[in-house]
Amino acid sequence: MKKIFISGVTALSLSIVAMAGGKSTTSAVVPVIPVVKKDSSLGIYVGGAAYYNNVYSDDYSWFDDATDTQDELAGLTAIIGYNINEYLAVEARASKSFFEEDYADEYHYSFFLKPQYRFRDKANYEDNYFTIYGLLGFGYVNVEGTDGDTPAASNIIGKTLVDDWQFQYGLGVSYTFVDTDHPTNDVGDWSIFAEYTMYMDDQSMNPPTRLYNYNLNTYDKLSMNGLSIGVSYQF
Repeated sequence: MKKIFISGVTALSLSIVAMAGGKSTTSAVVPVIPVVKKDSSLGIYVGGAAYYNNVYSDDYSWFDDATDTQDELAGLTAIIGYNINEYLAVEARASKSFFEEDYADEYHYSFFLKPQYRFRDKANYEDNYFTIYGLLGFGYVNVEGTDGDTPAASNIIGKTLVDDWQFQYGLGVSYTFVDTDHPTNDVGDWSIFAEYTMYMDDQSMNPPTRLYNYNLNTYDKLSMNGLSIGVSYQF
């Protein structure tokens, strides 16, 4: 009985092979694992910027040095930051003016929380994208009198006019170029940015001080705001 059963199974197997043309119809299934690009925009970044600042007592006007009590400054900023997640970063900045139009020379340090929103496709980290962001924090500002194009009052040249910590805030926009050379995007991305920042608002000068030789009026407060353009690199 066992011989009859085995013979039947053998015959059935040979019939199946013959129907398949003598070839096995079984093939190995190899799973395809897609390469998923990771988000390289978290972690440490560094940057630099050129800035245009207004130092003023009463009023200011962008790119117009004719406004009374306003001085226009240009300088450079170094930046180091850390993206905690896609919505929040922290930054430290150091800045120094190198061009003084009239009466002021300044340097300042800033420490910011940076809430941000990225306009990007979260399913595809290969695409370039825009980001809007805010700056909220504190900073140290030092303004010293100097003799510029319009003669400063002689009593302020070389004198510290403001030397204090201030609440600072700003708003900016950036555009990021995603590096797609690596299949997993391990390398960093470059960004360009532009922003407005308020560094100092009605900081007292004690005692009240003349700012210009030709103007006998004295002023007791200074403010400073500015525009910056720059570039950053994400590690």
